[in-house]
Amino acid sequence: MEIVEINPKEWGSFVIRGLAAILFGAVVLLWTEITLELLMILFGLLVIVYGITLAAFGSTRPVGESRTTLTMIMGILVVILGIVAVAMPFLVAAVIVSVIGMLALVMGATDLGIAIFAMEGRSHRVLLALSGILSIILGLLFLVYPLMGGIVLVALYLGVFSILFGVLSVAAGIALRGEAKEN
Repeated sequence: MEIVEINPKEWGSFVIRGLAAILFGAVVLLWTEITLELLMILFGLLVIVYGITLAAFGSTRPVGESRTTLTMIMGILVVILGIVAVAMPFLVAAVIVSVIGMLALVMGATDLGIAIFAMEGRSHRVLLALSGILSIILGLLFLVYPLMGGIVLVALYLGVFSILFGVLSVAAGIALRGEAKEN
């Protein structure tokens, strides 16, 4: 197994994606009369932010490291998905539950992988593992029960998920910032 070292100076990307997820989750939960089109556009913007931070994380890795290219490709693909959601909200709405489920699985696997392969003794590993597990659970729920409740379920699960994911991401970023100050 290859060990992935997260540079503590990259703490900001975790905070940015976390704050974007918290904002998105709060809007989804507090604005219940939100239209499906606007929900898809907000989701697309959140996905774009996550993809950019994922690609940025991959771009900070040394050239030739085995997971650098994969992380950057994943980030670019996630950004493309977000752009499609913003440009064609009704098309994405037709498959939103399955798309969110698959994306949550990818996000969860990514965070869980980073947590597992990160250097020992880092405080952010547990938080990343928790956000990864949360993402995987959400993804499995959406894939197993795609029609149950329609947009109400999507809004509820997506809102709660986004806030929890955001809080864990911000906490991981703050933990990394503390490690950066120690170095």
